Amino acid sequence: MASYIEPIRFALIVFPFLALAISSIFFIYEYRKYGTFIIARAVVLYSFVFYLLCAYFLVILPLPSKEAVAQMTGPKMELRLFASWYHFRENTVLVLSEPSTYLPAMKQSVFLEPAFNVLLLVPFGIYLRYYFRFSFLKTLIASFFLSLFFELTQLSGLYFIYPRPYRLFDVNDLLTNTLGGAIGFICSPIFTFMLPTRARMDELSYEKGRTVSLTRRLVAYLIDWAFLSVVNLAVGIFLRVTFDFQDITAHIWWMMLEVMVYFMIVPYLTNGRTLGKKVVRIRLVEDDREKISLKALIIRYGYLYFLFYGLSWFGQILQQVMNQHNTVLQMSALFIYLGVLLAQGVFVLNILLSFIRKRRILFYEKASHTHTISTIEQK
Repeated sequence: MASYIEPIRFALIVFPFLALAISSIFFIYEYRKYGTFIIARAVVLYSFVFYLLCAYFLVILPLPSKEAVAQMTGPKMELRLFASWYHFRENTVLVLSEPSTYLPAMKQSVFLEPAFNVLLLVPFGIYLRYYFRFSFLKTLIASFFLSLFFELTQLSGLYFIYPRPYRLFDVNDLLTNTLGGAIGFICSPIFTFMLPTRARMDELSYEKGRTVSLTRRLVAYLIDWAFLSVVNLAVGIFLRVTFDFQDITAHIWWMMLEVMVYFMIVPYLTNGRTLGKKVVRIRLVEDDREKISLKALIIRYGYLYFLFYGLSWFGQILQQVMNQHNTVLQMSALFIYLGVLLAQGVFVLNILLSFIRKRRILFYEKASHTHTISTIEQK
C-alpha cells in the first residue's frame, strides 16, 4: 500500500507548483474562448491535471539508484499477449467453488497488478467523456496512447536517465489500461450525473463573458507587460552586443516612451487593441465614438501610467533629498514624500475597491470617457 500512497503524496507536493505553471495557460485559453474562467471549470481541469500527475508518479515511483538499476539482469520487455492471465491462472489460490478463496486471491500480486492497471485509466475515460466530450472510439485511442506513453517512459529508463529499464515494459498493460479507459467511458454518467454538464459550463461562461471583468483586464495587462519585458530584454541585449551600450530599458524615460508607443499609438492604430487585449478578446472604446481618439488614449494612460509611475519616480528623488544633511530640505522632502505616498495609496485603494465592489469603471476611464468591451461572440 505504501508504494501507492507515496506517489500520491509526492503528487500533492508537486501539484501546487504545477498548477501555478499551468494557470497562465488555462487563463489565457479560457478568457480568449469564453471571456471568463468559472470555478466549476477550474475544479474539473485542475482535478484532471492532479489525476494525471498521480498516475504518472504511480508509474515511475519509487525511483531506485542508478547503481541498483545497472546491476539488474531481468527481462526488459514482456511481449506475450495475455501473459498476465496465464500468470494469474498458474499462481492464483482462487477456487471458484470455494468462496473462502476469493479474498486471499484478491490480495495476490497476480490479481492486484492487472486490476490496478485497469483502474489506473478509469478516471481518464470519465474525464474524456464528461468534459472533453470524446466518443468511445476516441477514448479508446487516447487511453491506448496514454498507456503507451507510460510504457515507453518505463522502457526508456525514465528517458535514458537510467542505464536500463527498472520496470518491465508489458504489452498486457496496454490492453488493461485501454480497458480501464473504456470502462471509465461507460461508467461516466454514474459519477458525473450530479455535476454541471460541459454545455452548461460553456453557456455560463459565454453569459459571463459578455461583460469584461477586472480579472480579465488584469490578464490582458499581464500579457502586455510580459511582452514588453521580452522586448526590453531583446533591446538590452542588442544594444550591448552591437554598440556596447549600457542597458537603457531601466530608465524612467524608456518606460514613458514604451507607454506612449504601445498603449497610446498602437491602440489608436488598431482601434483600441493591444496584444494582451487581443488575446483575451477585449477592446477599448470611447463614449459616443466609433473609433477611439488619440486624445482619449493619452488621457487614459496618462492618468494610469504617467501619474502613478511619475509619482514613484518623484518619490525616489525625494528619498535622495531626505538623505541630505540640510534639516530644512529633509523636512520639506519628508512632507512632500508623505503626500506622494498618500496619492499613490488613493490610486491603489481605488483599484482595490473596484475589485471588491466589482465596479468595472475606474477613475482613469471616467476621466478619458473610455471603457472596455468584449469582442467574443457565442458560438
